[in-house]
Amino acid sequence: MVALLGGDGTDRIEALTDGVLAIVLTLLVLQFEVPDVAPSALPAALADQETLAVSYVLSFAIVGLYWTIHHNLFRDIVEHDRLLLWLNLCFLCSISFLPYPTEVLGTYGTTFAWILYAVTLSLVGSTLTAVWAYAAHAGFTSDRIDARLARLITIRGLISPATFALSIAVATVNLSIAYVVPLLIAPLQLLWVRYYGRATGN
Repeated sequence: MVALLGGDGTDRIEALTDGVLAIVLTLLVLQFEVPDVAPSALPAALADQETLAVSYVLSFAIVGLYWTIHHNLFRDIVEHDRLLLWLNLCFLCSISFLPYPTEVLGTYGTTFAWILYAVTLSLVGSTLTAVWAYAAHAGFTSDRIDARLARLITIRGLISPATFALSIAVATVNLSIAYVVPLLIAPLQLLWVRYYGRATGN
């Protein structure tokens, strides 16, 4: 029975995650449709898809980022149990939904569309952070991960969902500013890296 609940290795978790994220990246581009207009009207019709293109690039970059993060986390997650499997499935559920709010945002560009998009991305970041936090708490990580390092990595994982949550509040006041709030992720990550270096001596 113990073997059914968990064990060493995470190869199947990583393989499933790679497959799902590859499909998500493919689905993102399927939101585009070639405009059915006269040749002379094609430039204007393509220009009308500007918001769609921006949402596509943003979502593609985010999925790529989370694939990288997941890959890096599972270099140190070396064991699993049934709960970890389900937490990872929750992460996959949230990120596989991303093509839908991406298309809604690209098509409508309204405050509600942004809130739907930001809520989805907050869930994506939160569920992946939950995967790591649980694995670290359950002792499924490699020997190099101590309690302090585990907490630091958990904090880093919360930067992105917290930023998108902030953008939801901003969107209710000014949608244009909400679009640029996610840019805060980069400097916040740099601050984390600096603090991490000081805390670990690296």
